[in-house]
Amino acid sequence: MISIPQNIQELVSYKPGKPVPQIIEELGLKEWAILWNNENNLGPSPKALQRITEALATSHLYPDPVSTKLREMIAERNHCKLENVVVGNGSESILDNLFGAFFEGEDELLTCEGTFVAVYIWAKSNNVPVTKVPLNSGYGFDVQRIVEALTPNTKAIYIANPNNPTGTMITRDELDYLIAQVPDDVLIIVDEAYFEYALALSPDYPDSSRLNLPNVLTLRTFSKAYGIAAIRVGYAIGHPEVIEALNKVRMTFAPSNVAQAAGIGALEDDEHLQKTIDLNTKALSEFYQAFHDKELKYIPSFGNFVMLDLETAENAKQFTTDMLHKGIFIRHLPAFGLPHCVRISTGTEGENALLTSKLRA
Repeated sequence: MISIPQNIQELVSYKPGKPVPQIIEELGLKEWAILWNNENNLGPSPKALQRITEALATSHLYPDPVSTKLREMIAERNHCKLENVVVGNGSESILDNLFGAFFEGEDELLTCEGTFVAVYIWAKSNNVPVTKVPLNSGYGFDVQRIVEALTPNTKAIYIANPNNPTGTMITRDELDYLIAQVPDDVLIIVDEAYFEYALALSPDYPDSSRLNLPNVLTLRTFSKAYGIAAIRVGYAIGHPEVIEALNKVRMTFAPSNVAQAAGIGALEDDEHLQKTIDLNTKALSEFYQAFHDKELKYIPSFGNFVMLDLETAENAKQFTTDMLHKGIFIRHLPAFGLPHCVRISTGTEGENALLTSKLRA
């Protein structure tokens, strides 16, 4: 019998739920809103779709192994050089590569509880210990407690800004404080998956990519505001030596020709991006009013979703079930260590209106 390492045995494999069409049929739903995965329900930019179509004709060829054109566009938009950018199959794959590129021996990752669950999964699969400090009372990253939890074994710190699933963000002052307190040989990973939304929602949102520091790495994705989650393309911006280390361990010819083309097309369409951002800002305002009217405790968000605190796991589970039977697909959060909470993504105009109407009914 093949021996499986203990850390892999202890992982729980992903268990997908029923497909959405099956749920719709079983419940006899006449209308629905899919608001559970923080997707951009407006869909991809037409320019991204055109680029994808063109790329399909070259699918018999390996793609550019270093994604030159896509990286050039990312570098130009973020005022950095080509050697500061690496791309991959979503920012999650780059996160996985980080463990292979930088961790060894007794090295540990330091982060908070109640954040992006893939961080814990990839750390476990790479046999990297994780130290977790609690979120603060407002469900945000507690920068002070992170600083206090630093040890000689801390190799990297993971910060989700804004945080998924709570929607909270750390400010410029908080990020500056963290950087000032952290030794230069500790990598600070700032996951900005919801960057485009947050930048529009707060003048105090810090763009970590502009810091140009050797120990700060910024993660971004095309899965959220750019609406191409199924294509799987993300990127990181950092010091050339950090980027080169990531290049050494990443998959050759990743991302695919289709993913590179989709990313290029998405970056060519600022109008579609702005439409997405405006819709999200409007939706959050409508959600807040509906939650207030129903006396539901919500956490103000800087992403494209809102988290509700329903006090108990039973309440949260029942609320999720009740909303599903009304055609509203939302996410209960026990997997995030927040069983008393649910997360609701913003959607299209029609989906957002359906949510608020069902809440008020």
